[in-house]
Amino acid sequence: MKPFDFPEKLSIMDKLIRQEHTGTPSELAERLSIGRSTLYEIIDELYSRGVEIKYSRTRRTFYYNNEMFLDIRFAIIPL
Repeated sequence: MKPFDFPEKLSIMDKLIRQEHTGTPSELAERLSIGRSTLYEIIDELYSRGVEIKYSRTRRTFYYNNEMFLDIRFAIIPL
């Protein structure tokens, strides 16, 4: 994954989780153009920072288990 793609992918992932419309882990990974293992690495890293992401097999979606707001920004500002 290119370094500048990561904030965009994380933002898309956050939006889909908030809408509870991610699909299966494989479907979400495909939508983000990453592998399933990379998806779970991202989820594990977020979890280590207090973001509880769960998966519902019956609803086939990831969801936030706690109230959370991810502020994802990336900017290049000329000096």
